[in-house]
Amino acid sequence: MKNPYRGRPLTSCPFSAGAHTLGVGHCQSFENRLKVAASDPTLGLLFGGQLRATCLADEEGISGTDLQAFFPNDLTNTLFDNMYFQGTVNGRGLFTIDAELPLDSRTADIEQTFAIDQQAFFDSLTSAYVKMTSANVLTGDRGQIRTNCHFVNS
Repeated sequence: MKNPYRGRPLTSCPFSAGAHTLGVGHCQSFENRLKVAASDPTLGLLFGGQLRATCLADEEGISGTDLQAFFPNDLTNTLFDNMYFQGTVNGRGLFTIDAELPLDSRTADIEQTFAIDQQAFFDSLTSAYVKMTSANVLTGDRGQIRTNCHFVNS
C-alpha cells in the first residue's frame, strides 16, 4: 500500500482514517472500486452488492455512477466511535485506503486494536491530532484563514 500521508509514517494512517467514523462517502469518490469489484479482493460480495445497488445509476453500471448518491462510512456514521474500525476489519472499508489498512502488515495490528478498544482509538487520535495541527503552521504573512476551505483566498 502506498502511503497517502506525505511526511508522516504509514502507521499514522489509521489515526487519520479514523475520522471516517463520521459522515458519508459520495459514490463518485469510490466509483473505481465498483467498476473493478470482480477483481477487487478487498470488496466482499455482500458489501460490494450494497455499494453497487446504492451507487450505480443502473443495475449493470452502464450509465456510470449516480452522482447524487452516497453511502454511510460505517453503521453508526453520526456517532464518533470505533465502529469504523469494526467495519474495516470485517471487510466493510468504503474507500480504498479503508479497505487496505487492515490488510497491511504495518497497520493491521493498529486497526484490530482500535476495533476492539474504543478508548485506545480516542487516545491515539487525540495525540495524532495535536501533532498534525501543530506541524508546519503558517502564521502572519505566510498563512491565511480561508473563507472557503477549498480555495486560496484571492
